[in-house]
Amino acid sequence: IYGGPGLGKTHLLNAIGNEILKNIPNARVKYIPAESFINDFLDHLRLGEMEKFKKTYRSLDLLLIDDIQSLSGKKVATQEEFFNTFNALHDKQKQIVLTSDRSPKHLEGLEERLVTRFSWGLTQTITPPDFETRIAILQSKTEHLGYNFQSDTLEYLAGQFDS
Repeated sequence: IYGGPGLGKTHLLNAIGNEILKNIPNARVKYIPAESFINDFLDHLRLGEMEKFKKTYRSLDLLLIDDIQSLSGKKVATQEEFFNTFNALHDKQKQIVLTSDRSPKHLEGLEERLVTRFSWGLTQTITPPDFETRIAILQSKTEHLGYNFQSDTLEYLAGQFDS
């Protein structure tokens, strides 16, 4: 899932994880920002606990990683470990959902084999809602809260933001 900031990518990742856990309560699901994944890897590497790291990540049913572009430009060992984790989960037919601020083909500073892996699955862009959609969202939200705004007020509010 890729798109600009403030469009709901993190919200979608959390919603995906919550929905899986609602339907499969014992599923092993982990949401983690890419920067935290990197730090976790480096901590386990420094402590000599790589088997523990591998067991944690490679035994998941669903791995949700936010802002995967943070992996760009990181040391080969970090990208190598993510590559191996990705492959281990993929080989077990487990799910991996990634978010980024740009499409996989525009992720510079990543090994080509990682970019190729990211393109294996469904790639979906998120764009800002158009003006009419923003009005519809505002109308739905305000009605849900028990308010009844006039259309010119909703139009004014919809014109004040674009995401």
